[in-house]
Amino acid sequence: MNQEQLIRIQLMEQEVNQLNQQLQLIEENIREFGELISSLNEIENNKNKDILTNLGKRVYLPVEIKDNKLIVDVGKRNFVKKTISETKEIANNQTEKLTETKQEIIERLEILQEEINNLIVEIEKEQNKKR
Repeated sequence: MNQEQLIRIQLMEQEVNQLNQQLQLIEENIREFGELISSLNEIENNKNKDILTNLGKRVYLPVEIKDNKLIVDVGKRNFVKKTISETKEIANNQTEKLTETKQEIIERLEILQEEINNLIVEIEKEQNKKR
């Protein structure tokens, strides 16, 4: 195995590790958007105007819903009032984008795996010739 092949394998392995980390983050975000949509559905179907809101770390605060508009951070700390339906649409759009990106990463991982396998076969052939 020559130095160039070794470097190529190392670079591909680094890219695989980075892509796997990105994939984990994307899957976590998709899961969170799913939970958000589920919560929005629950609020939308809740005839009782009292809910528990999560403050974090399993601490909840009982609150009364006084308005059917939500305040949504649309980026750069810009807040806009949105209906539950509009908010679900935003969450669904984000989920679609994340799912597309996830698929692109999976396809790149498959290509990298194929390249690594081909390189390993090439290295094995070279080693067999030397024997």
